[in-house]
Amino acid sequence: MGHIRLPDASYASTPQAMADLWPSETLILTALRDWLDAVRQGESPLPRLGRLMAGPGIPDAALSIDRLLRVIARSARWQVDIRCACCPYLSRDEQRLLCAAAEAQAGLPARARATLQTGLLPRQGAEFALASLEGLGRLMHSAGLILPRRFAGQGADQPAWL
Repeated sequence: MGHIRLPDASYASTPQAMADLWPSETLILTALRDWLDAVRQGESPLPRLGRLMAGPGIPDAALSIDRLLRVIARSARWQVDIRCACCPYLSRDEQRLLCAAAEAQAGLPARARATLQTGLLPRQGAEFALASLEGLGRLMHSAGLILPRRFAGQGADQPAWL
């Protein structure tokens, strides 16, 4: 199990705060955080996610987010750092997930898989998560919600936002 670990300074130029995200990224981050909040409160996250995703006209995206986070909850290599809704900053794990979502939407599944596998998920977990991210990417694209591809470094083989 190889890990690619880059110094923290390598991703310092990527958004660290919600205020610096595109609306499409904010939507995903809000969905991740709402899902976790609902689960912690013992609620089904789907009604909350459905309402959130209905705003931009993609209520079915709630299922993709739910499947993604259930895969992560079952297969993550460590406790994934998803912050509370009121936190203005992004965790490194949230950055990874946004990056993987952008790569999946851009039709770059190998890059998305590599980003997920870089410390976050094992190979099989990344495969299952990738399917949800690709579905989410298609739904968001159909609503005109494009995710920006962000890179930490110059190298083509270097996973983004790490």
